[in-house]
Amino acid sequence: MRLKALIVGLGLTCLTQDVVAQTSSSNSSAVSVQPGQRVRVHSVTLVAPLIANFLEQRGDTLVFIEDGRGRGVWSLSVSQIDKLELTAGRTGRSSSAMKKGALIGGAIGLAAGLLFSNSVDPSDPNKDFSAGPTGVVGAFAGAGLGLFIGSRMATERWVNIPLPQRVSFAPNGRGLSLSFSFR
Repeated sequence: MRLKALIVGLGLTCLTQDVVAQTSSSNSSAVSVQPGQRVRVHSVTLVAPLIANFLEQRGDTLVFIEDGRGRGVWSLSVSQIDKLELTAGRTGRSSSAMKKGALIGGAIGLAAGLLFSNSVDPSDPNKDFSAGPTGVVGAFAGAGLGLFIGSRMATERWVNIPLPQRVSFAPNGRGLSLSFSFR
């Protein structure tokens, strides 16, 4: 009889410790994102990063509402997520947008300058537009305009959010198993 009471008492103690460990670990596994915040989720299960609004966390599953035309609801477990990013607002004067604008504007300006020099005749019949210098002037003017337009393009900045690390204990048939998951 004492052996049965000892086993039941030991079992209740282990069960109580397991419940306490689960409730304390659920607080430590919470993601530091507030509901409604705009996030970008990178996952192996997604073709492209998901840009969505964070809805809630259910255990180890994060729920998102897609930001876009589909407006779908996505549920991903923390183990499926490779990287989680939070928006830090929009910023102007992105160097990549400025370079892209200058390149596109320069190409359009060069084409417009060459087209102008070959299709327009000056009023003096003894003179003619030379294609090279007119194309270069058009390219510089187009690049300047493209640089200005590119500087006005706002891009979104993203900040990495740390994902919770996992340590779990689980009883198996031969004893206790221990697993770690670090990101």
